[in-house]
Amino acid sequence: MARVMVLGGAGEMGSVAAADLRERSGHDVVVGDVREAGGGEWRRVDVDDPAGLRQAIDGFDVVLNCTLMRQNVGVTRAAIDAGVALVDLGSYWPETLEQLALHDDAVAAGARIVPGCGVAPGLTNVLARHGADHLDTVDAIRMYSYITHPMYTSPGIVVTRFDASVGTSLLLENGDLVEYPSFSGDEEIEFPEPYGRQHVHIVPHPEAVTLPRYIDVKDVIFKVGYPADENRRISVLLELGFDSDEPFEVNGVAVSPRLFAAAYIGSRGLEPGDRSANVKQVIVSGQRDGADAELVYDFAVEHEGASASSRITGTFAAICADLTARGGDPGVWPPEAAFDPDEVLTALADRGMPVHASGA
Repeated sequence: MARVMVLGGAGEMGSVAAADLRERSGHDVVVGDVREAGGGEWRRVDVDDPAGLRQAIDGFDVVLNCTLMRQNVGVTRAAIDAGVALVDLGSYWPETLEQLALHDDAVAAGARIVPGCGVAPGLTNVLARHGADHLDTVDAIRMYSYITHPMYTSPGIVVTRFDASVGTSLLLENGDLVEYPSFSGDEEIEFPEPYGRQHVHIVPHPEAVTLPRYIDVKDVIFKVGYPADENRRISVLLELGFDSDEPFEVNGVAVSPRLFAAAYIGSRGLEPGDRSANVKQVIVSGQRDGADAELVYDFAVEHEGASASSRITGTFAAICADLTARGGDPGVWPPEAAFDPDEVLTALADRGMPVHASGA
């Protein structure tokens, strides 16, 4: 049994992860959050206080970081300083590169760091690894996501939608990383019923950065799609500049448009009967036994009254934290390099979340 601290464990995804760890792993689980947790042991931890964070995680075997992605690099440094293992929900590619650059420091500290253990990045990486392991050579890994819950589900989702829709994204094309504007590259993808054909676009996910380090592949792409009304909301808010962090004054009070939008829009929440879905499709193309081959992995989770993303992300992160608690080499290892895909898929199936594979 390991001692596990779940940072942000009072939040939407962290609470799911903490509950899964308590119910299934037998580990000693403590929630670290500025908000008091609803059940189990809780300690007040502010991840924006580096000294306090370092002190709070000292003595734990594994830290599961379920806070906002902008805090991932700082938490990674704290875990390395404390010499403890760390799992987080993932960042976009610039922050992921910062974490990967800390590999040697993690090795020297004896700390095993596994970034990107949400559903994407996370499950997408594991499925890509599984597909690559079942082909002789890999040409392309294409990953698509369709998410139905709107940004007003929670403040954190407002921030995530903004971050996913601005700046520069990376795709791997013929072995080279190529920059594209985020929220561009519209494409129609056929997801399994009842989701059907949906529009998807480029987002700044890190899979194109991490997968080629462990899989010999020429092309890697990740795109995400939302319902049409959500795309309209995102486009209008971006056009009006609500993604800006630059404060403006309202009656003498400085207000950040982004923070205002997150707090105000995210305060609405879902109604008790509202259902949402998080759908993933990973396609691994290459050759096997001298012939072209393509493996397709489909996965979908639905949830009522809360985002489906919170359910699957928290659950997947808990599985990864449990596997990390069992040991492994120190260093910074994305999930495609850290875990046995079959072990992960078995754990998901045991929780009623099977992945459907075809072409195998």
